[in-house]
Amino acid sequence: MSNVDVVLDNNDIRETELESKRSSRKNAWLWYSYDMADTFFSQSVISLAFTPFVLLMGVSMGWEYPTVFIVMSIFMAASNLLIAIFGPILGAISDKAGKRKSAVLISAGIMITATGLITVWVNFWWTCFLFVIANFCYQAGRMFYDAQIPFIAETEKRGFMQAIGGALAAFGSVIAIVVSMVVALPGLFGPHTEVNTGIWEVSSTELGPIVVQIINGNIWMGPIDYGGLRYLFVISSAIIILISIPYLFHKEVENPPKEVISPSDYVKSSLFSFKTSLKNIFSDKNSWLFFLAWFFITDAANTTILYMVPVVSTVGGDALAGMTNFVILGGIIFSIIFGIIVGRLMNRLGPKNLFLGVGGSWFIALIIFILSGLQIGIMTISSHLIWLGAIFIGIGFGGIWIVGRQFIMVLAPPSKLAQYGGFQKIAGRVSAIVSPLLFGLMIYVSKSLGLANAMRVALGSLLVLFSAGIICTFFIVDPHKRYMKGERAPYKGIYDKSK
Repeated sequence: MSNVDVVLDNNDIRETELESKRSSRKNAWLWYSYDMADTFFSQSVISLAFTPFVLLMGVSMGWEYPTVFIVMSIFMAASNLLIAIFGPILGAISDKAGKRKSAVLISAGIMITATGLITVWVNFWWTCFLFVIANFCYQAGRMFYDAQIPFIAETEKRGFMQAIGGALAAFGSVIAIVVSMVVALPGLFGPHTEVNTGIWEVSSTELGPIVVQIINGNIWMGPIDYGGLRYLFVISSAIIILISIPYLFHKEVENPPKEVISPSDYVKSSLFSFKTSLKNIFSDKNSWLFFLAWFFITDAANTTILYMVPVVSTVGGDALAGMTNFVILGGIIFSIIFGIIVGRLMNRLGPKNLFLGVGGSWFIALIIFILSGLQIGIMTISSHLIWLGAIFIGIGFGGIWIVGRQFIMVLAPPSKLAQYGGFQKIAGRVSAIVSPLLFGLMIYVSKSLGLANAMRVALGSLLVLFSAGIICTFFIVDPHKRYMKGERAPYKGIYDKSK
């Protein structure tokens, strides 16, 4: 495919002129609060609450554990399909309107409402339906939020500013862990039934469903207890509101259109801009290589995050019983540390090199998770190896979103940041459609074949995705130095090897 050099249009020139020429520390701290709030949502609702809650409800309905994985993954895929379809269009509308903050607030409001309503009824289908809405709005809000960066920070400060924001956002994950541990205290709502691939069947009794678990060869039977999981949703909604209050007071450089146009004209103009952006992406090798790399790497990363609770519970086994939250917390602490390091290195190394490092870290983490507690012949690898895996997960988690945002700013024309962010969502969300289904399918097939290490087989399938993403990244021609000198995409002659 040939690569076409395109010149900046009038909108690009206008956007470049409107980019923030100075960074206000106070404004940045106000802006950071939403990053922390939506990171809290990701950790508390997606990872710690939704996955185990739905798995337990599915098992209580008489479904086998692998079947629940498949059905839950279909709902997750549906949510991601919606953002893949509508994300770029919403991004185009946001770019045209020139007011990203309002879009963030609308998305967050719907997300918070849908999340809180999950607590109202312990019902598998109700929970999945509301989660589809909440996750869609979470992803859309994230896209609008990322597009704000050039309009609140000057070029030289963007890398470090994102790193600080990423590090502070990780505290949202810390708060989520703490909250989930508090609601599980016996004096409050109590702990829930352990969630791992040892849950293979459920028996009905007069006292309710009884779960039969096989953990490390030992049979355990007991009633299904949701503990604090049900109430974690509404509690999380309230905490998200509290954390994001400072965001209401931050300011961005707005760029509304000079002429007054109708909503229908907004949509038509946005769709035209969307088509133009799509054409430019397919004609630019760097862009489509990045989106491919993002597809593969975030595919595996998001799936690991989504199923972190059952993964740690399963591969950790009896040796780490009750320690799941502490293992996740350890990874979060390292994500805070490495997030700051990424920001410090961004101007020097650029997003390409850092993206390779982040992808490699996720790859190593999965290998460690697969080996932890694995029995090979008469030898059993220590389950405590998982703590090392948590460190590499933290390194990968702390850098991937910061690097991804910087990559978009480097590759996208200034007037199409939110649209490119939308295409990034397509890559990330389409991958998030495929990966959970692949993960659930691997568990289902492994169980059908009678394999004892279903979770490890599923994790192994993700290694292929990380490898593909790393390979795609290698072939990107890095424009980082030109971006730092003030040049913006599209970069003339970047593929001309004679220059």
